[in-house]
Amino acid sequence: MGLFDSLKKSLQDLSNEVEKHKDDIQKGLDLLSNQGSQSARSNDSAPSAQYASRTPDHSSCFDDNSVYPGPVTTAHVDRFNDFDGIIARNFPDHEVRRNVPASELQPGCHPACTPVQFLFYSGGKPVLAVVLVRTNNYGGMNVKATKKICEDLGIKYIRFYHEYENAESYVVERIKKYL
Repeated sequence: MGLFDSLKKSLQDLSNEVEKHKDDIQKGLDLLSNQGSQSARSNDSAPSAQYASRTPDHSSCFDDNSVYPGPVTTAHVDRFNDFDGIIARNFPDHEVRRNVPASELQPGCHPACTPVQFLFYSGGKPVLAVVLVRTNNYGGMNVKATKKICEDLGIKYIRFYHEYENAESYVVERIKKYL
């Protein structure tokens, strides 16, 4: 296979990937345009009682391209909401805070550090950080920095990939393993 054949195949693969996600991208763009200045990721519904938090709404953290590069899609919002529901159903007795900026764990850290989407507490202390990442950014400095902050503070850290199925039983099993 020659250079041009390889290039043609790569372009075709890229085109296929774009085509697969075209509807999600369009839904995300429509959602953004319909809401005007309101963020598509803001959480309009009241959080579950077990998520009552002293933390202000940090949904704006998702606007950082280093966290979720590319356009916001309803798939991103849906995935976050899927995890929110799984945690609410299976860990109702745990204190869980959502979208905790890394700066709350380590003041003065770089502002691009990835927020912890779900931070589990025990006895008033954080014990487990659950972070949702994409397969193309889990090795980014913003994600690594948050992981290091957690490790330095003795907080267990697990990540789930946005693009993978993450069946409820799998998510629950992994979280229970670390709690």
